[in-house]
Amino acid sequence: MEIKKLQDLILQNESEILEYKQNNEEPERIGKYISALANSSALLGKQFSYMIWGVTDEREIIGTAFNPKSKKVGGEPFISWLERLLDPRIIINFEELEIDGQRVIVLVIQMTVSRPVTFKGERYIRSGSSIKNISGYPEKERELWRSFDARTFEREFALTNCSTEEIFNLLDVNTYLTMLEYPGKSDQEKILSYMQNDFIIEKSLSTYNITNLGAYTFAKNLSDFEKLHSRAIRVIKYNGKNKLSAFSDTTLSGGIVVSFEHLLELVRNLLPLSEEVYDISGRRIEQTDYPPLVLREAIANQIVHQDFSVIGSRPIIEIFDNRVEITNPGAPINEPNRLLDLPPISRNEELANLFKKMHLVESRGSGIDKMVITLELQNLPAPDISAKENNTVVTLFERKSLIEMNDRERLNAIYYHAVRLFVEDDYMTNQTVRTRFGLTNKQSSLVSKTIMLAVKSGLVKPFNENAGNKFMQYIPFWGKSYNEIEF
Repeated sequence: MEIKKLQDLILQNESEILEYKQNNEEPERIGKYISALANSSALLGKQFSYMIWGVTDEREIIGTAFNPKSKKVGGEPFISWLERLLDPRIIINFEELEIDGQRVIVLVIQMTVSRPVTFKGERYIRSGSSIKNISGYPEKERELWRSFDARTFEREFALTNCSTEEIFNLLDVNTYLTMLEYPGKSDQEKILSYMQNDFIIEKSLSTYNITNLGAYTFAKNLSDFEKLHSRAIRVIKYNGKNKLSAFSDTTLSGGIVVSFEHLLELVRNLLPLSEEVYDISGRRIEQTDYPPLVLREAIANQIVHQDFSVIGSRPIIEIFDNRVEITNPGAPINEPNRLLDLPPISRNEELANLFKKMHLVESRGSGIDKMVITLELQNLPAPDISAKENNTVVTLFERKSLIEMNDRERLNAIYYHAVRLFVEDDYMTNQTVRTRFGLTNKQSSLVSKTIMLAVKSGLVKPFNENAGNKFMQYIPFWGKSYNEIEF
């Protein structure tokens, strides 16, 4: 700690995050204070709290004989004893400084965890300048837990106490500057300032903490971050249509932004080919049934909307001979069949905002719209979006005609076609379905049977039941029909 910072602290009265002591060396008391100060800083949304020895309650600097580094408790070093009895582990740092010719000890407490801190199994809190066992203050305890619920995963720390050199060694700064369109020739101080503004890092006295947001997006290697390496994206290519035999299994090592273009290229190279064509010069062009725009939107949305609270799960892309399954941890916030029409809700707001700034996802939240429209324009099957246990699975299928589809696939395609038109202020008809699947007028009876199947299943309904068959229009089940509209 710099002398100027200590002088600024001593100008302040004791508070929920600041305690003055003269020579109090009682270990138990100090442990309780650490728990209380850490929990109070969590309640107030502060990262740091402090205990200062050698200063009176009236802020007079008198010096202290307290020496935490040489002190022992039952033969055990005092600081090790404290760290062992605090749960969960937080960063505590004793510093010795001299001010106005007096020796002062400062304990800096960093609140870097996502649950209350206990000392010997008990949680404490500040009440004015006193410390209290929080069990006697149930409303404070509820408020404390709520403060952790409000803390986003992105702002928690992946690594603390990093030097400037470590920041530049651990994070891919060049990719960061390029993707955010910052000047490439910026000096170190300017780059660190950019990164703080984007919540990639946070200043911590003379060092820095790397946030989960920063590490997960721009890590050179996620294995450098214990909490995040298990979140790296995995890509599996299977032989055939089931999981019996894998052709390849790759886990990307870098942060998701650092690895994003490589990820897309890896997936593209593993996709089954639908046909081989040649351009005018005779060059071979490989084509698949999975448009690049659709894959990009599906994968980017998978990354942004995953639930980081789900333990033991990571985003996975599985490629089969007849489909691609994109799975991310966490059930959808909206109903899976309402993602096209309802306003998007982001589970990870800051990650989503960062992706928007880098133009990796749509700022208007129209990624699903783009997927559905692109698939329809290319006469490809609609995506299947479903919740499976505590995961969201987006499945993309190989090209199939309406006749080749099973009933579930037909219903899915009809539903998304009706939704797409409805949000465009239009209606599904027999003609629009034929156009969507590239069918002829002679196949209108097949289309009628498929629409009736969708009506019976409750996915779509007639806009006006009194309209003749030739003029019948259809809307999604949740849309307002003619009789439900208030004129």
